Amino acid sequence: MTIATQVITGFLGAGKTTLISALLALKPANERWAIIVNEFGQIGIDQVAWAKSGVWLREVPGGCICCTQNLPLQIALGQVIAEPGITRLLIEPTGLGHPSELLQMLREPHWQAYLKPAATLCAIDARQLSESRYTEHEVFNAQIDVADVLVFTKADVLSDDAREQAIALAEQRQKPLQFAQPGQVALAWLDAPLKTPVTVRRSLLHLRPTASAQAVELPPQTPPFHYHEQRQGQAVGGWIFPPSWQFQHDPLLTILLSWRVAERVKGVFHTDQGWVFFNATGQDLSIKSSEYRADNRVEIISLSELDWPELEQALLACRVISESDLAAATD
Repeated sequence: MTIATQVITGFLGAGKTTLISALLALKPANERWAIIVNEFGQIGIDQVAWAKSGVWLREVPGGCICCTQNLPLQIALGQVIAEPGITRLLIEPTGLGHPSELLQMLREPHWQAYLKPAATLCAIDARQLSESRYTEHEVFNAQIDVADVLVFTKADVLSDDAREQAIALAEQRQKPLQFAQPGQVALAWLDAPLKTPVTVRRSLLHLRPTASAQAVELPPQTPPFHYHEQRQGQAVGGWIFPPSWQFQHDPLLTILLSWRVAERVKGVFHTDQGWVFFNATGQDLSIKSSEYRADNRVEIISLSELDWPELEQALLACRVISESDLAAATD
């Protein structure tokens, strides 16, 4: 049996992770789903949202998977195929990923015995349609072009003007549209007909894909860990701290809120008021309790370069110093 395979694309801050979470909540009990999520940076954050969801999950961090030569993605697909009972695969590329190459790769002949192409959903925050930095961005438009369904997220906070812009965009691009808001997401969207043709190319790979190959690994992320780099014109960086580290809840949120000038800030922290998941863009903010307990982690994507040492010192200033920490420091 082939695995229904679909891409959930969308620009930074469009609400892809929230959309996937809402669809997962509707998953039939007799189906087993898998998710491959691509993080733009080296630190996986979106996995936090599905820590207790029961889905089969693989991350491909450290760059865009929208490339036919992406070996970690090829290996992840092989692992999905080798996993028994998977009925549906959702692939979430990074918000800065150009998805046409990814869709072409999924239609290569050597995958066809295992993966059945299904509808590509493009999540869009209609409030971004009034800003030229989105509407004139090549990737933003490429994501719309390849979509079989446009899903306008956060419909509960959209103005009448934003809704009208969404409808006009869908009519202009000749795409079916759906408005998604809490309690109004449908599994039928995943089974929409494929309307966007994708050229199937002759594959250079003739061997059956296997899960036995070794993935190309990023450097070990033993906490405490930090990285930052420039990628595709963006400043991206983040930290991982041990799970035993605890942070002061209110000062920490004050710091994180001050970072909202960035395109995206996502993280999960062990605070003195419990584990907290933080997700912020310039327009949206979500702070909620988290089931994730493996470590503290946060990642930032910014259009402008950041003072990373200053940000780190601000984070560390919020850490709760225990008596055992003080004793270790004096030994």
